[in-house]
Amino acid sequence: MSAFEVCVRPAHERKDMIAALCQNPVGGEQPTFDVYESQRTLLPVIKLPIDVPVYRMANARTQTEQLAHIAENKRDADYFSAGQDNEEAQQTQHAILVQFARENPGSIASILEELERAKQTKPLLITPAGVVIDGNRRLAAMRMLYGDRKSEFPTFGDVECMVLPPLTEDQIDDIETRLQERPETKLPYSWINETLKIRRQLAQKSKTEKDIAEVRRKSVPEIRKMISALNYAEIYLRDWRKAPGDYRLVEKGGEQFFSDLVGRLKGKSGPLLEANLRMAWMLFDNRDSLGTRIYAFNKVLGEKAEHVLAQLADRLEVEETVGADEGGADDGLEIDLGDEASGDSFEPVISLFEDESRRDEVFDELRAVCQTVLDTGQASAQGKAALRAAQDANVRLTEIDFSTADPKTHDSILKQLEEILHRAQELRTKLEEIKAGGGQSTTTEK
Repeated sequence: MSAFEVCVRPAHERKDMIAALCQNPVGGEQPTFDVYESQRTLLPVIKLPIDVPVYRMANARTQTEQLAHIAENKRDADYFSAGQDNEEAQQTQHAILVQFARENPGSIASILEELERAKQTKPLLITPAGVVIDGNRRLAAMRMLYGDRKSEFPTFGDVECMVLPPLTEDQIDDIETRLQERPETKLPYSWINETLKIRRQLAQKSKTEKDIAEVRRKSVPEIRKMISALNYAEIYLRDWRKAPGDYRLVEKGGEQFFSDLVGRLKGKSGPLLEANLRMAWMLFDNRDSLGTRIYAFNKVLGEKAEHVLAQLADRLEVEETVGADEGGADDGLEIDLGDEASGDSFEPVISLFEDESRRDEVFDELRAVCQTVLDTGQASAQGKAALRAAQDANVRLTEIDFSTADPKTHDSILKQLEEILHRAQELRTKLEEIKAGGGQSTTTEK
């Protein structure tokens, strides 16, 4: 915990101090291309006492942590956005930034380590009111070192700053975006923070999709896909994890997954969409237990979703809801040997996904079904799909244990076994006909 205590000076006092120092800047004027696109601008370089600059609360990199703090501490929604000149909010932002400054992405030294070794080598970029546009993490690190070990870092009592001309909030956003595009940026925006910023700009109608795409060097369809991916991530957090706004749960590994999901769910609606979503959420929750990267499961979340859900219902003995007798006399289970289920029949599967007490069981079966479908797809190219299906059916039969079966299910089990025997005999007869015909099928597939 940093010993530095944030003390916010009134905005008018900061403006007067900075304006006076800019009349005779100690560092002269330095050129930069960060203010306006492809335009060289000279900015005055001054030195300010370390307690004068204030953190920018609209810092896109810290949005996720800000939202988490608001939720966990039951703060007002505008705790940060309205707290630019509030000491308590600035102190909270300081703690968030110190943690960011400690992070060590890959082999790049953390900001704290850099400052301990090399001191301040780059001025902060501030507004005429002293709000830090670039260098928030560096300022937090310098304040921490100065507060904890003042005798070792006396030079941090004053910090170098480049002062921007008066700008609109949109222009400041553009500067932040241009700085983000730099390849040497040590802590890039998370996909969540970047997309939240884009959505805010669109909601405020301060920029069009085309404007945003041009600044970020993306296409308009890419911008729309980012928004859709964020929407799916928020549905996952709200409806599945019961943690709305806790974007930390989807930052790691979520960008590609939710982006891919946009295309995989296209054209789906109703119960199929709802079941497909829950299947996706479950796979994402257990992505470290899949045995491979989750992207390998894209096909089962897209074109094979209905087939997978039908097979999952069969394995978990979900009773068929379509075509059952009105009186309910037939309490047996219809065996599903691969036909896709109708939309109405997904409600029982949705209920299974929603049952938190069975999620481990459901995931185990879902993973097995997905792997079978994926293996069959791979084997299909080699002409081994039928063999794979037969092997899987055989393995499933060996898993049957009558010693633990509820006596009430014995009649239904017997009915299923009779169906299996009947289907197995049909398949055997068909295969013998094919072999007798020299490898060519002599019957028409039903």
